[in-house]
Amino acid sequence: MTESVAAQRITRLLVANRGEIARRVIRTCDELGIETVAVFSEPDRGAAYVDEATIAVALRGRTSSESYLDVEQVLEAARRSGADAIHPGYGFLSENADFAQAVTDAGLVWVGPTPSAMRAMALKVEAKRIAAAAGVPLVPGAELDADVTEPDLLTAGEQVGYPLLVKASAGGGGRGMRVVRASDGLAEAVMGARREAAASFGDPTIFLERYVERARHVEVQVFGDTHGGVVHLFERECSIQRRHQKIVEESPSPGATADTLAHMYAAATSLAAAIGYTGAGTVEFLVAGDGAAQEFFFLEMNTRLQVEHPVTEMVTGLDLVAWQLEVAQGGRIPLQQSDIHRSGHAIEVRLYAEDPARDFLPSTGTLATFDDWCIDDADVRVDSGVVAGSVVTPFYDPMLAKVIARGESRAAAVATLASALTRLRIDGVTTNTDSLIAILRSPGFGEGNTTTSFLDDHPELLLGTIVPAEVRRFHLMTCAVALLEPEPLRGQAVPTTRGWRNVGGAPELVSVAYRDGADDVITTLGRSWGRGGATYWIAIDTGGPVTAAQTVRTDPRFEHVSATLESEHRWPSPQARPARLEIDGVRRRVGCGVDDDHPGASGPAVTGAPPVSGRSVIVESHGVRARYDVVTAWAGSGDAATAGAPSTAVPGTVTHVAVVVGDVVEAGAPLVVLEAMKMEHTIRADTAGTVSDIHVTIGQSVEAHTIVATLTPTHIHEEPRGGGGV
Repeated sequence: MTESVAAQRITRLLVANRGEIARRVIRTCDELGIETVAVFSEPDRGAAYVDEATIAVALRGRTSSESYLDVEQVLEAARRSGADAIHPGYGFLSENADFAQAVTDAGLVWVGPTPSAMRAMALKVEAKRIAAAAGVPLVPGAELDADVTEPDLLTAGEQVGYPLLVKASAGGGGRGMRVVRASDGLAEAVMGARREAAASFGDPTIFLERYVERARHVEVQVFGDTHGGVVHLFERECSIQRRHQKIVEESPSPGATADTLAHMYAAATSLAAAIGYTGAGTVEFLVAGDGAAQEFFFLEMNTRLQVEHPVTEMVTGLDLVAWQLEVAQGGRIPLQQSDIHRSGHAIEVRLYAEDPARDFLPSTGTLATFDDWCIDDADVRVDSGVVAGSVVTPFYDPMLAKVIARGESRAAAVATLASALTRLRIDGVTTNTDSLIAILRSPGFGEGNTTTSFLDDHPELLLGTIVPAEVRRFHLMTCAVALLEPEPLRGQAVPTTRGWRNVGGAPELVSVAYRDGADDVITTLGRSWGRGGATYWIAIDTGGPVTAAQTVRTDPRFEHVSATLESEHRWPSPQARPARLEIDGVRRRVGCGVDDDHPGASGPAVTGAPPVSGRSVIVESHGVRARYDVVTAWAGSGDAATAGAPSTAVPGTVTHVAVVVGDVVEAGAPLVVLEAMKMEHTIRADTAGTVSDIHVTIGQSVEAHTIVATLTPTHIHEEPRGGGGV
């Protein structure tokens, strides 16, 4: 049932995507001598991929739906630029069969499977029917009508069994998906999944599926051509996920048996052949059990290039984008199955602008630093969508880059990748780098115990780096000298006797906020003047900023010590440049940089801390790199009505308002749903009360820390003068 495609050579290719995958496709096209066309929304005007393409065409709008998902705009960009082909990348329109049909109807080459094959697999419900007809084992599930009643919904849930997954029939990437462990949460999960699926994919259809816990998520890379050829390129295991989105992928799978894999390869290629599949695709399975008792179940087929395709490229030595282009031009698959070999082990991690210790809260801001050149390892590959100066906005997925390492053994690949991540330099946003390193170096990962419950079983891996006390003190002393020295250092030590006086003066103070693992910390640093000149100290046990009038305890190991900081570079700088810190005559190398206009990472380093001033210090020593945000002086004098209760942690778009004025809600009740960076964030009541005002509407774009509703606490019976911000 393969559809015939006339051979047509590609000379100019439009990439209907952005970020990392756009740069990836452009790179292969450059190697093949194919000109490229980039499309960009207004927030992406300065993105790296825009400058790397031969031609770039602006799209109207800021959000995905206004720009990259606008079919007519993308096709018009192809006409205006003279493109003769379109590569959709992944996400956005990559699995939209109507878009693929529109591309071919316009006389352009579509770099992907035929519209009919896409339609066969696009809806997971229909895909399961086709897979079942092909004899592929399925996870127990149930389809849901659009107007299903709550009693029928509960009956379906009982038939499937708990825990279960509510899943969107269209799309993927973990969106439109909810885990439900008991019947009392089913109705809310169904509504949320439908809402997210409609917003992300334009299709609210959902279904129920048994949630197989502690299983492995293993997928098979397949490839087909227009001549009926179908091959597989082995498997990837992608079990370690957050919010049902993969963050660590590897090949070979550390847990699937050889017998299981053989049957999975056969099932995947059989399914691809049954629908006349062309181009790159991935058939995903759940693998449960061990040894001879191991079994697998079909999940879905992704009719596009996967985010994690570099894993396959690293172990096979093949360029899958080049294969896609060859097949799209009517060519045959470059190799027969017997000629495709795998060597060594490869692991990929996805580097996100997010805070794992804060429920993966996305982080926005400007990348003051993004240095991957320092990795300098032939066995490491970095596919990034950003460079220093790139702006991470709330409009798109927060993935910054993928880092992939190869080794002759799994242990070698793990060690190489973890080491590479420690050398990566990123400043300006919060990232999951420390968490990824912790995962890779954990005993469970090293032993290959990588099931889909891995992060649930090891929540400590999400807390970030806990800096040893002595290292933290050294960092704080570096901050004290860097921030309180009256002039930027220009490559020479500044005498601490400057400002000598007969009587002691009031101390100069600065407070910095930072994260230590999952803990939020604010520490005040000071410089005092006396007969001996300037000395520095670190306050302890203050719990927040202090003033010169307060009596504070100071760390006895760093109480009134003399210190100088020397740098060989023009300084301050947002990068941690080499310097030397001398404390009471003892000198040590340190990296230090001061950013006087720090763009932030969707707020201060400390959640709920007083506002930061815009200044920050990056310090690197003892193998630890950390950011310290300067806390605004007298921050407590702001409007008390809004202090301590910001609603929206990140900028985003309101997609649902769950309450109306007059509703009585309990603490934890959902008030508003916010979509930011392709994820939903539910704003909940922090106390029981009555909704007295709602400040946002559906479709409204809001900034971080926007109050969405006002609650009157239930324990207040008299007429209140004002409610608390939620």
